Amino acid sequence: MRVTIMGSGTMVPSNERNSSGVLVEHENIFSMIDFGYGSMHNLLKKGLTYHDIDRIYFTHNHPDHICDLVPFLFASRYPQNPRIKDLEIVAAPGFKRFFDTLMQAYKNWLVPTTYKVKILEQDEETKIYDGLIVISKKMKHIELSRGYRFELADGKSLVISGDTDYCDGLIDLGRETDLMILECSMPDNMKVQGHMTPSECGKLAQSANCRRLCLTHFYPVCEQNEVRAKCLAEYGGELFLAEDFMEFDF
Repeated sequence: MRVTIMGSGTMVPSNERNSSGVLVEHENIFSMIDFGYGSMHNLLKKGLTYHDIDRIYFTHNHPDHICDLVPFLFASRYPQNPRIKDLEIVAAPGFKRFFDTLMQAYKNWLVPTTYKVKILEQDEETKIYDGLIVISKKMKHIELSRGYRFELADGKSLVISGDTDYCDGLIDLGRETDLMILECSMPDNMKVQGHMTPSECGKLAQSANCRRLCLTHFYPVCEQNEVRAKCLAEYGGELFLAEDFMEFDF
């Protein structure tokens, strides 16, 4: 499995950080976890297009996690080079209604004609996609928020929180994982409900006893040296501060 940070920022525009997105490559299957703005261009820089993505997992439907879905679906209709392969979208119950409303809002401009979009709603449960075990749990953000744990047959695992506040469900999801990717939106002195700070991320990762921790979803007010110091004061494992195109291999 190869994991690439495709967007380490938020909805605030940045020349260095696109909004949320993680690319997971597993046995020639390409999956995106979230699809914030800038994802399409960053995929292109890796040599991937709208033809290559097999599956999209959404942690929730806030714009900075989902808005490049619209240009993705629109580009997939390009008459001279249309997408042929079916697309699967995995998200929490209620997402299909949201997706259908989005299709209606754009009339016929996003509706596939040469392939199918399959919406697979997954609540707090375990499912298998192309040999990859996927466990989902509710996160403390909005009703549709879900975190995901991806497990390989050999036991190695990846956990992605999406947006969330500190919660026991995320500790359970991340227990003993090889890599936990946690949102870290604000510094400790600017705590916002529904999001985590560096100290909270460190405490949660330590409680989960994850092997490696990667913090992401940084607002511009997050000063990297302070983020690192505050997190490591609580966490004794290996820490990474996400940058766009940072890669991890399992």
